[in-house]
Amino acid sequence: MNIVKEFNVAMSDGVKIYTYVQLPSEDGSFPIIFRRNPYVGKDVNIGDLQKEDTHGYAIVTQHCRGCGRSEGDCIPYINERQDGLDSLEWIRQQSFYQGEIYPVGGSYLTSVHYAYLDTHQPDIKGAVLGIQDPIRYNVTYRNGFMKCGLHGQWAVGMYKKNSIFKKNYVQDTFRTMPLLGVTRSIFGEYAEALEAYMEHPLPDDPFWQTLEGGADSHNAVSTLNIPTLFYSSFYDIYTEGIFDMWENIPAAIRPKCALLVTPYNHNPNPDKFSPVVFPNGGLNENFGSDFVYQWLDHVRTGAPLRTIPEGKTTYYTLWENQWHSVDSLKEGQKEHVLYLNDHTLDAAPRDTAAISYTYNPYAPATFRGGLCNNFGGMAEQDKPNSRYDIVSFLSAPFEAPCKVEGRMKATLHVRSSCLDTCFYIRTSIVKNDVAYGLRDDITSISFQHPHYNPNETVELEFTLGHHSFLFEPGDRLRLDVSSSAYPLFHPHTNRKGLQAEQTGADIAINTIITGPSNIRFFETV
Repeated sequence: MNIVKEFNVAMSDGVKIYTYVQLPSEDGSFPIIFRRNPYVGKDVNIGDLQKEDTHGYAIVTQHCRGCGRSEGDCIPYINERQDGLDSLEWIRQQSFYQGEIYPVGGSYLTSVHYAYLDTHQPDIKGAVLGIQDPIRYNVTYRNGFMKCGLHGQWAVGMYKKNSIFKKNYVQDTFRTMPLLGVTRSIFGEYAEALEAYMEHPLPDDPFWQTLEGGADSHNAVSTLNIPTLFYSSFYDIYTEGIFDMWENIPAAIRPKCALLVTPYNHNPNPDKFSPVVFPNGGLNENFGSDFVYQWLDHVRTGAPLRTIPEGKTTYYTLWENQWHSVDSLKEGQKEHVLYLNDHTLDAAPRDTAAISYTYNPYAPATFRGGLCNNFGGMAEQDKPNSRYDIVSFLSAPFEAPCKVEGRMKATLHVRSSCLDTCFYIRTSIVKNDVAYGLRDDITSISFQHPHYNPNETVELEFTLGHHSFLFEPGDRLRLDVSSSAYPLFHPHTNRKGLQAEQTGADIAINTIITGPSNIRFFETV
């Protein structure tokens, strides 16, 4: 039975952070697992903590600032670097400190460690970090569009969670015009840390190199020097950034790291939100419920890894129902091009034509499931052409198996009656007349063509997140094109300039030019 001790640890500014420690015994020193958690309440079940098998590690767990039993205000991300460094220094002063610390976490519980990893603390010997992208822009935006279904709603819940109990917020709050200033109506005060994101939608804005924009975690992985196990899922909210992150791990340490990718969502195990349960697809199911200890024991003692391939990306191919290990997930060797014709996807283009629809920002389209950019993961889709402003294209049935890997890409030839507008695409795999969402992407005309003139035809390029799935004979590929996907992304007002500043919106007539428009995917053969 563990010995559990509770502390209120003073940070450098005097705020006390609630901390409990699970010790294998009263005496001695131990390797330490370090966790920091914002998703906590006031209750702590000491009895359960005493019974947990810690595999010989001491576990130090904190309630993040302004969460659970800790003092202070929770302002997402802002205090995690200094609080993490202060807490590490406190750990070093304790009698159970043995000289080895191992950060462990998932989602925001990973972000709190990303915030200080670039300081390269010498007693941090390894880590297990899941389902989180270290680049704050990717967390908040996609090609200039705020992910209000992800970061917006989440940030409102996190902000001063222990001190502001009434928050005037519903899903449609992020349709307020102008959006800037909306935090006063939500919280009864101006939340500068949240409003700042709304003013900087472009990835090359210097804001993203400041503390408020995530500079503390920007180099957490690109300068990594410890063996780290990462995990994610193909429908995680951070999938694409995590694959990019893997590519940016220094060559010297990547052979000692690993990335595991399941077929599920922000929970890398099947749950009630999984429309398809894949055989042996869960993280715990395939790698063992003790995968964290398995990794840490390997780092510490050289114990063999029973299920985790070191130095590899290990991923599950959906509907092939197999795991694969490669150095990095790349596009398949054989390119397939399907052209958008009259609501079909075909191997050859037909005569150039036009499909127009009305985009009204006051009545944005909605889609089921957030895929890999927002919460919601994979979901069954509505029927094709489900609204006047959603245009669907469907391929012929596949005649032979086709395993698609890497990033799908699309080129749309479009025009609009307005100075600026948005185009959104979503791909789905159709099995027995049920469409399961695969990937989506969004962009504005001005993001790719800053000097656009109304009714001019331009090309828009889309790059969809990494994936690995199998088309079986009889399956179809579906592509939906629209100009909104609320509440996943903030609706575009069809006006040029910073969207958060717009005081109103215009109605656009948007047009897809069929024939040359196409979607491309890559088969592994």
